Amino acid sequence: MSLQKHDIHCVCDIVHFINDLQDAIEDDNNCPTHCLNPVLGGTSSKRPPKNTRPFVLFTEDGKPFEAFFKPLHDGWDCPCDEDVDGNDKKAIDFFCKSKFFRVESVEGCCAVLRVLEPACINSACPQVDNPQENLMTSHSCITVDLNKFSAIQCLDDIYLEGV
Repeated sequence: MSLQKHDIHCVCDIVHFINDLQDAIEDDNNCPTHCLNPVLGGTSSKRPPKNTRPFVLFTEDGKPFEAFFKPLHDGWDCPCDEDVDGNDKKAIDFFCKSKFFRVESVEGCCAVLRVLEPACINSACPQVDNPQENLMTSHSCITVDLNKFSAIQCLDDIYLEGV
């Protein structure tokens, strides 16, 4: 797929593609994994079938976009209530935040994204290295203008319950 800046906004186009892909879940395991992989699940032969292509959006200044979320699990505790030194983070950062999303719907360049809850693991990049084990759905969605983002990074396709 060729994207030309003067014709379309590439982040918007890719999110449209991911949305269509998730809506049309197919089972073909012969393609590489990347944002424009035409088959959800790519080279994975694991079951259950993949239904989500999680991604990170980057703002125009190059920083990962974050959104608040309500944890799906019982209670209001965020998955990482303590920092690496064991200090309580609630006093510092009351809200749960995530950089990981799943597209729920898109119209034009306006998208509804489900905020994905990251697991709290003391590892450099657990959600990027193993998204199936380290990302889960949340009760929170956010509506965004995709024209406000400069880049998108896709993670390996995963299966999420309840989507």
